[in-house]
Amino acid sequence: MPLIDIGRLTEDLLNAPPSPAGDTTSAPRVAAPLPGGAVRALRRRGAVRAWSRAPLDGALLARSLEYACEQDARLWAPSHPELPSPVASVLARDVADLPRGIHRYDTGERALKPEPHELPPLEDMVLQLEFAAAPAVIVVHGDLSTAVERHGVGGHRRLLARGAAFAHSVWLAALAGGAVGSVFAGVLSAAGRTHLGLDGAGRAQLLGLALGHPRTAAASQDGDPR
Repeated sequence: MPLIDIGRLTEDLLNAPPSPAGDTTSAPRVAAPLPGGAVRALRRRGAVRAWSRAPLDGALLARSLEYACEQDARLWAPSHPELPSPVASVLARDVADLPRGIHRYDTGERALKPEPHELPPLEDMVLQLEFAAAPAVIVVHGDLSTAVERHGVGGHRRLLARGAAFAHSVWLAALAGGAVGSVFAGVLSAAGRTHLGLDGAGRAQLLGLALGHPRTAAASQDGDPR
């Protein structure tokens, strides 16, 4: 499958006519509650890139992904029914009750399914090594080819916005459950292509998210953070 010229898409977007009216007027459904405390999430909101040595709570990760899917279905699907939904791949380095490896979140079964690829060293996947130390890295990707085919050059912008909203929902739900994390640009292009099959077209990376538990939450008696 040929790669899509992202630079050309940006130029076309700048010259594109306004989107047809009435494309985003469907009313969203009632919001699903955060899996934890909303106030706690808002108070803890901030990019954190230092992690405890403890594994990430696997149940919290699954619930956060489920919440993001619920939010996506509520806020995006009614007004953009032809826009491909974002997909989440999880690079699980140290997640409780989840084997180390690459997993893909199945929205139908609401479960993480193992991918056939082995998990490479995360240091080979990211530019900033603090993200490689995270217990889990979530890569949000989507079908850019279909988005552009159905929505023209504006499909790229909409898919990016939908992917960013998805990543933000995962992050906020994780914060509500006591985790910390940071949204970032994602994995390196070459590594994503090799290990995740990100081809820039049918499977185009949208955003990355690193998650773990706060490093200062539990410290040993000698002061060494866990």
